[in-house]
Amino acid sequence: MALSGLQTFENLGFPTSREEEWRYTNVGPIAKGGYAAAPYPTRISKSDVEPFIYLTKDWTTLVFVDGLLAPAASSMPMVDGADIMSLADCIPAASDLVQEHLGKHVRAGFSVFTALNAAYLRDGAYIYVRPHVVVEKPIHLLYVASGDGQSASYPRNLILLGDHAEATIIESFVSLQDGDYLTSTVTELAVGEGAKVDYYRIQQESKQAKHVSVVGVTQERESSFTSTTVNLGGELVRNDLNIVLNGERAECVMNGLSIVDGNRHVDNHTALDHAAPRCESQELYKAIVDDHARSVFNGKIYVRPNAQKTDAKQTNKNLLMSKDATVNTKPQLEIFANDVKCTHGATVGQLDDSQMFYLRSRGLSEDVASQLLTYGFANDIIEKVRPEPLRRYLHKKQVEALNTSADITELA
Repeated sequence: MALSGLQTFENLGFPTSREEEWRYTNVGPIAKGGYAAAPYPTRISKSDVEPFIYLTKDWTTLVFVDGLLAPAASSMPMVDGADIMSLADCIPAASDLVQEHLGKHVRAGFSVFTALNAAYLRDGAYIYVRPHVVVEKPIHLLYVASGDGQSASYPRNLILLGDHAEATIIESFVSLQDGDYLTSTVTELAVGEGAKVDYYRIQQESKQAKHVSVVGVTQERESSFTSTTVNLGGELVRNDLNIVLNGERAECVMNGLSIVDGNRHVDNHTALDHAAPRCESQELYKAIVDDHARSVFNGKIYVRPNAQKTDAKQTNKNLLMSKDATVNTKPQLEIFANDVKCTHGATVGQLDDSQMFYLRSRGLSEDVASQLLTYGFANDIIEKVRPEPLRRYLHKKQVEALNTSADITELA
């Protein structure tokens, strides 16, 4: 995989804004950054990561520092019916499952960054939940950047759910200190027939960091996949989420929230391939953009000729908090079947004048009314988070990111 990754990287080169998929995102700071893989990760203990484990210690938590597993900081109890381990430990064994799935749901040639990930893959998480097994507690994959300048990590996760299995997976990306570094990550998920996955991706890295992610999901018949992506950090962020509904009556829900300020740039690209009949999908991505920041959304729904009875809904909503903030949004539908229900839409605007007037008429100051409406706009996504400790943690981070007073949360 490493050799093919390097060859692909050399063939592709870094994308430019002349390419449609990268039209609004300049990766020059990454190409010129001189990032090199950190040879020896910083040693950390469980106490170092306590602020990032969502106030719970009884979940299975794999901690990776600069892309490598840190066993001393991890909590890895045995989970009946599931294999949860370092990907580096299972690749040499070359099990049939690893051979069948690794590199199949996200191919090295998808982009220059997946090629780099394949070339410099050292570690990540391997999760296999056997058929009919329900993992009751979330599995938390915590990626910690030491913050050392100009370092790069390329973690890769392979997550497999057997038929009718169920699991909640949380990926978190944090940093121990401010720093200019690169995280380029790939996650592959194969969701078996009738299986259910609740998947969360929380990115709150250093505001100088560069973060590029690609998530590839394949769903089989009657499976259910729900994803929530939250972006609170990073100077330059690009997320690609690609889902293939490969079996009849599969269901997919995609939620996203980005809070972007300063000169930060966050780009969310999603692609949903309805490849089978009678599948349903719902997508809601929101962004709050302040100062000189930019948010990009590109959402594509593709309905194949045989995917009759498809029901797909896509919505992108953006809230501009500054006249200098920028939003670029591009929802797309490509439909090649005639018996479908597909809708998409996007909005970009400031706080609603009528809602502001209503709150002001009830005695609230302009500042309090503005905070309340902004909090409610973001909270729509946070309230969909199912694990209560994670939802409570994100409420706290939402308040911090929006500079919301404690009184606002009580009013909301």
